[in-house]
Amino acid sequence: MLDRLDRLYRTLATGFFFAALFGGGAAIAAIAFPLIGLVTPDARQRRERRQYLIHLLFRTYIAGIRRAGLATFDFRGLEKLRDAPGRMLIANHPSLLDVVLLMALVPRAQCVVKQSLWDSPYLGRLVRGVGYISNALPSEQLLAACRDSIDGGACLIIFPEGTRTTPDEPMQLQRGFANIALLLGLDIQLVTITCTPPTLLKDQKWYAVPPRRPVFCVDVGEMLSVKHMLDDHERPLAARKLVRMVTNFYEDKLANGRVGSAD
Repeated sequence: MLDRLDRLYRTLATGFFFAALFGGGAAIAAIAFPLIGLVTPDARQRRERRQYLIHLLFRTYIAGIRRAGLATFDFRGLEKLRDAPGRMLIANHPSLLDVVLLMALVPRAQCVVKQSLWDSPYLGRLVRGVGYISNALPSEQLLAACRDSIDGGACLIIFPEGTRTTPDEPMQLQRGFANIALLLGLDIQLVTITCTPPTLLKDQKWYAVPPRRPVFCVDVGEMLSVKHMLDDHERPLAARKLVRMVTNFYEDKLANGRVGSAD
């Protein structure tokens, strides 16, 4: 009986936070963003203030989930994010909550997002208003937008799979992150995210709550320097090599359960 009541509570509370994420995002874009625009004429500063607002709100959101008893969060290696501005941060993508977690940890975050999110009736206005970059942009425009963000001191967040991981299938990393890192000479901060038991997976309904409260672990691990890779290889070959390196890192880290261990 207690287990049933607990699961019912977690289902209802999950529904509340799910609605708050999408409904709240639309409300912020409609109310808070115009107010920021009124007092911030400079476009870059306006974007920075909106990004910082999202950071604060997502921190509050994660704290609310924790206080509601819906999940536990384990953050490791956060001191490595102190120098995150001016570099690329990439992470695996097991859960819908991954984006919120990373934005909550990085005050100045720029993100490359799917075009479907850019066009979303719920979050599209928020994504466009905060200046996140659509992955559907032509290559030169996408690269220029990334360079502008890095030059402005933001941390560029990319999920190299392009979407949430399909359960029980190997990771399929796209090459876009590698080309951006090589062309802009960006260091890459590797972040590993796990969720046990799994929840909010790709193609999973929000109300399919796990049998017990999940534990999200965010481990800020190794940093890769890619600048030397172009000394030995042409860019297409260097990009393929970089994708293999990152794929091997995540496969080894996740398969051997070493999340949070010393590098």
